[in-house]
Amino acid sequence: MERLSAETELEKKIMCYGAMYLEEGHILDGLFEIIGEVVGEGEELDPEIRDEVMNEVGEIFFRMDMNFPPEVKDDCISLLADMWQVSDKATTLSTLEKIRSEGHRTKFNVLKDSIPSEGKIDVLSLEKFKQIFIFDMVNSEEVKMLDSEFKKLAEWIQRSQKYLSASGILAWDLARAVQLIRMSYVAGFLNDNEAWAEILKLAPISVDKFDSWMAFSHSFLIGQTFWAGQEMPEVKQACERLLGNPASPWQFYAP
Repeated sequence: MERLSAETELEKKIMCYGAMYLEEGHILDGLFEIIGEVVGEGEELDPEIRDEVMNEVGEIFFRMDMNFPPEVKDDCISLLADMWQVSDKATTLSTLEKIRSEGHRTKFNVLKDSIPSEGKIDVLSLEKFKQIFIFDMVNSEEVKMLDSEFKKLAEWIQRSQKYLSASGILAWDLARAVQLIRMSYVAGFLNDNEAWAEILKLAPISVDKFDSWMAFSHSFLIGQTFWAGQEMPEVKQACERLLGNPASPWQFYAP
């Protein structure tokens, strides 16, 4: 029998890393209508009630299939090909391995280390920053950024450091990995055993790296902005709801 839901506390905790992708659909309000009378009291739940609450939370946030209907499979396949260049089990596993080993956090850290931690960014540092930025791009000669735009990016990375811990933008990589695993399962590239095994492979790089979900959110949002080149208000709002809604899985697990 296929296993759709997380069973261990570790699996549930790791699935929490991808909660913002689900909350973009504003599902916490509906969940709160079901369990709000209990969790809204702000008191520690007794074990039996907590189990009942977590069953409701888990039906949304801890399912590998994200409660998607079967007809969504083709959409997942298309999205994985377009956004991830993933088309089968082999490309799924290789992409996940790359996220675990370096992800976007490695390049971000190298860029960060190429400029002063504060103060004015000099010409030589900016040139080094620019060369690092385009180094691994397939068509680096087609990068259309002006020096003023590189400077703006460098200054933004410099300012972002006050919101980040030593883990940098690790949360962004963790969330991406969880979402990729779930989508690859829905697409049929991974079976349930393979998908849960990939979830557990995130434990060594994630456990005890963040002291709060607020720190995790900062790490995720800065990472997403770095990737997208712009802030995405709807995702920031999803994180804010996860931080504040009593029905959020983030209220039950430390990061």
